[in-house]
Amino acid sequence: MATLEPHHDHKASSSNSSSSGKDGLDKVELSDLEASPPRSLPVEQDLMQLARLGELRAVQKLFDSGKETAKSTDEQGITALHWAAINGHHALCHFLIQSGADVNARGGDAQATPVLWASKRCHLQVISLLLSHGADPLLRDDQGYNLLHSATLDGNLYQLLLLLHHPDLPVDVPDSQGHTSLMWAAYKGFPACVDILLRWGADVHAVDEMAFTALHWALVKGNYACIQKLVEYGSDRFARSKPTEGQTEGDTPAQAAVKMKSERQWHKALLDSGFDEHANPLVFPIPGVKDKRRFYKRFFFLWPFALGGLQLWMLATLPIFFGVPGVLIVGYALQFAVQKLFRWAPPDVKTMHKTPFLAGIFAGTLFWVGVRWVLDILPTTFSTNILMNVAFAVAYGFTAYFYTMTMTADPGYIPKGSSRGQTRKTIEELVEHAAFNEAHFCAACLIRKPLRSKHCRRCGRCVAREDHHCPWVDNCVGVNNHKHFILYVMCLIMGICLIIRLTIAYIEILPEPTELHCTLLKDELCAEFSKDPLTIITSAWAALQLTWTFMLLFVHLTQIARNITTYETMRGAVQAGPLTLAMTTGTMSVEGAQVDGLAAVPTPAISGGQGAHAGHNHAKNKDGLLSSWSKLLGLDTFLTIAFQGYKGSQNPAERARQRKSNLWSRGVVRNCQDFWLDGPVMQRKSEGTKSLLGGEEVDYAFVYDVPRPRAGMGYRRGGYEGVAQGDEGEV
Repeated sequence: MATLEPHHDHKASSSNSSSSGKDGLDKVELSDLEASPPRSLPVEQDLMQLARLGELRAVQKLFDSGKETAKSTDEQGITALHWAAINGHHALCHFLIQSGADVNARGGDAQATPVLWASKRCHLQVISLLLSHGADPLLRDDQGYNLLHSATLDGNLYQLLLLLHHPDLPVDVPDSQGHTSLMWAAYKGFPACVDILLRWGADVHAVDEMAFTALHWALVKGNYACIQKLVEYGSDRFARSKPTEGQTEGDTPAQAAVKMKSERQWHKALLDSGFDEHANPLVFPIPGVKDKRRFYKRFFFLWPFALGGLQLWMLATLPIFFGVPGVLIVGYALQFAVQKLFRWAPPDVKTMHKTPFLAGIFAGTLFWVGVRWVLDILPTTFSTNILMNVAFAVAYGFTAYFYTMTMTADPGYIPKGSSRGQTRKTIEELVEHAAFNEAHFCAACLIRKPLRSKHCRRCGRCVAREDHHCPWVDNCVGVNNHKHFILYVMCLIMGICLIIRLTIAYIEILPEPTELHCTLLKDELCAEFSKDPLTIITSAWAALQLTWTFMLLFVHLTQIARNITTYETMRGAVQAGPLTLAMTTGTMSVEGAQVDGLAAVPTPAISGGQGAHAGHNHAKNKDGLLSSWSKLLGLDTFLTIAFQGYKGSQNPAERARQRKSNLWSRGVVRNCQDFWLDGPVMQRKSEGTKSLLGGEEVDYAFVYDVPRPRAGMGYRRGGYEGVAQGDEGEV
């Protein structure tokens, strides 16, 4: 299938753009277009040079002299508007349009319009201006590419979003050889562009002149994400292209994958989308299951109940030399067997970390601790430790209650746009302020990003005042359930401390065992352990949780006092190790906590701190011995929260500057009052994105600038002047 051979040289200039391969996918329009015209006149008399430089007054003076007009062209038909557009001079473009420039003038070897020139440099303000003044997005250059094709070729998602919201631009408009934008995005390997085009209704069954579908072209590039998304959206898995010379019939996607050496990606995409390697639908082995996603969520939440109970029993009953290896072997074997079920799982629960398995581990532990207390500890110690048992019952009940509240509550999901018209208006406003980018607009939810929000890939939504995604509750911790999360951790710590004390009292009451069967313990310890091994093992497992829960609580209480979230804290740290993540989020995985991409977007909460430049810090100094061990042992987490790390603690002036730059803080007392007095404790808030800030209610779903404190609050004067230009609040 020679026509499917990929072409990797996309550097052909516009002057020789007419030469092309048979498939037409070896050309990229304007890829080598120069951003400046050749000089032939003095600058003050050269309209094209003045347009390139953006000299509006000089251009106006030239027009007033009558030597040039807005419609003047050079020998290639290029206008001043072309040069102003490709160099992003918005004001000059507006002036030229008002002076009568033709927004659809064709120029250059490629015979492209000014909006196509602006598209090659992704000048969104200029593109929007030209479109609003009549530029035709459907006009093609000499290769047959229109504005949508040009944006797709560059893979600029935000330019693509701007164009898709234009009412006069169909998503499936083909180029001169029948290639749609979806085919181009698939061929180039841009999964984000493929996703937005599919969500916009792009036709997955459209074919080009050779009857290739977008799926065929995705297999040429071999990008798994593009292939999987096309299969998920219903691409024809058996579509045949037109036969080439020497063929009796065309190629299916499977045959294309073999020729393009992308079989591995093809087969993985099929399996992840519910098909076998031959592209036939997989039949779920358990009959009667209608909602597979719900089945997997429930199964992997309840599975740790059984697995944990079995492992605790093995540790309590088997000799240590058999018990510990047996627990590991049995646990691994059962987990390996259970993971085979993922073959039939929907894409969003295809791996263990996408299921509520970790939440099930905690819930299972809570369940078995409760069983041991009800069946053994309570009947034995009730008469001697009444108050302690009552206290444990209260702590246990509140732990379960706040855990459930945290897990099931809406963490503060930001409402999505009600219509495309509303989204278009939002995009136009952001483009006007040069803020239509990843920092201010979520391409997944198609909404403007409020300050302190974050899009959670696990939940698939933007969360207001996002703290982190906690896999132990299988939910985000945000503005609406953060207090319940802290209360859950507090009650958990209290409950663990009480069950330890009750277990000791319980063991002291039990009679001495008649026989001892220990291998490593001394007789005294063996006698105590043999009284009730299962209860002791269960309580010891619960006691282990005190390590991370104490540190987690410390970190969060400190952050509450500073009115800063985990996401903002981690974004201010240059590097986050696994122990740091465990202390701040309860998981050692950056992906699991959803605090990756930390330095990509500045935040007023740490304005001017390390996070503002972390994404561009190429010169890395080697850490000293104390600093290295501080990170390794997790001690740096405490220093990070209190002093912005070990290095920050060595510089009091830097520490003070970083604290001063937190624009959300209203002082420790006021911050704590805002957190603990915000809404009912035992119930969910009626409005899930509102919270207190400085004693006043703020809706974090619509906060686009840092609210100024009320007069007389005692907050420092000029405290908001530290917001750097271009930060999230500057829209």
